[in-house]
Amino acid sequence: AAALKGKTLKRTARAGQGGRLFGSVTTKEVAEALKAQFHVELDKRKISMADIKAFGSYSCEIKLYAGITAKLFVMVGEQA
Repeated sequence: AAALKGKTLKRTARAGQGGRLFGSVTTKEVAEALKAQFHVELDKRKISMADIKAFGSYSCEIKLYAGITAKLFVMVGEQA
């Protein structure tokens, strides 16, 4: 939990009209990005967040064990 607490996960996505995303950033994509950026393998069902449908910074909660959680930030930017 200490390794993830307060960290910011960076993710890029394709843009649609008006700053909205094509589709959304889901817990599965966040779990894959966690593995790539922080080398932490985590089940997508342990990540609690709403689907992200626009650019910006969002917070999500990761339930590691009973009573042990970590708060993580997900920053979604535009794909070049």
